[in-house]
This record gives sequence, structure tokens and C-alpha cells, in this order.
Amino acid sequence: MHGPGQGRRAGSRNTLNDAGVPVPRDRHAQLQDRPMGGHRHGRDFERFRWTSGTLSKVLRSPSLMGHRIHRGETVRDGEGAPVLIGPPLLTEAEFSRLQTLLRARSSHNHHRSPTNAMLTAVAHCSGCAGRMYFAARKDCPRGDYACRATARGDVCSAPASMRSDWLESYTVARYREATGTEAPVTRELLLASGARVDVAKGCRGGGPARLAGPDTSRLSFTLGSPSS
Repeated sequence: MHGPGQGRRAGSRNTLNDAGVPVPRDRHAQLQDRPMGGHRHGRDFERFRWTSGTLSKVLRSPSLMGHRIHRGETVRDGEGAPVLIGPPLLTEAEFSRLQTLLRARSSHNHHRSPTNAMLTAVAHCSGCAGRMYFAARKDCPRGDYACRATARGDVCSAPASMRSDWLESYTVARYREATGTEAPVTRELLLASGARVDVAKGCRGGGPARLAGPDTSRLSFTLGSPSS
């Protein structure tokens, strides 16, 4: 579940995206008379969208005080004073209060343990072609792989999700069928062989059939070029 801080950031980034405000990378391209957008996560974008990470980086940047920034740090003159590139949006006191607030909110959102989910960069959502990520379930030995388009600041017309144990078992079985191997299947092996599984959005509702295993009609497995 998302905390209140994440919800507010989601609302803010959506407002920026809806208003067509360019992300810093695109704005810099505009100033350099270069095209916006580019290649990211295996996809081409005409322009990049605001994400929680992008917005968080901007809110933590001393550039809000008008400082020139190099590698995330304020550039200072020979006397140690900040080099300014324009009028500040926030005073030093306002910026300091903002950082205190951001640190307090962040401390409540660091409860997830690192994961080496087998299908990270292997499982993709058919609705947007974006990567699916593992999400743990509270008090449950398994989790789910789910589309994270909203976290990227993207919009998916049909966000997919599936139980992790089902999707992993399906992928391992299809990989062994395609390669004829009986060796242990790891994420590294899947990535090295260019394995990819695409997951389509399922239908609402339940019943015995929904609990018996994955709906393989939603799944497509391929081997291709190794992932970078």
C-alpha cells in the first residue's frame, strides 16, 4: 500500500504531466535546441513523464535556492559562497524546512527489504510493454508481479498483475521446454538467454478455476537477444 506522502507525490506528478510541464532532462534539451524524449527501459519516448523519483530529486536539489549545481552539489566560489544562476524559488530557511519534511516522510516508506525477484526485467506488462516488478504481500509467503506504469509516470491502458509463484513456475517450465535443460533456472540465466514473458490483464471475478493456477492464455514466453 502507498503511504500519504506517496499519494501526494503521485498527485503532484500527475498535475505536472497533465499540464505538459517538461521534466528537467527535457527542459535542458529544449534550451539546447535538441529534441525532447529518448530511449529508456527498452522504449522510445517523445518526451519523458514526471515520476515520483524525478519529482523527489527536484525537491531535494539546492537549485531551488538559485544555486548552480554540479553532480548534485552546490558550486561555490573562492570564498565558499554559493554560485547563483538565477533568482531563488525558495529561501534557505524554506528549503531547509522542505528537506526536514521530506526526510520525515521518507523514513516511513523504507520498510521493504531488497529483493532478487527472479523475473525482474524478464516479466513485462502487455498493456504498456513496461517491466513488471515484484510486490510482497503482508503475512503471505508469496507476492505478485505487477505493472508499475504509474510509478514511472506513465499510463497503461490495461495494467497486468499475477501471482509470483504462478508466473515464475510458468516461466521456468517454458524456458526448460524451449532449451531442453533440466539445470536450475536463475534470473541471470533467463537474462543471458534473452527470456521474456508478457502478461496480459486478467478479468475481474473469482471462482475455483481462478485458484487452480495461472491463466496461460494471458501469457506469452519468448527467447531472444540477451538483455543489456
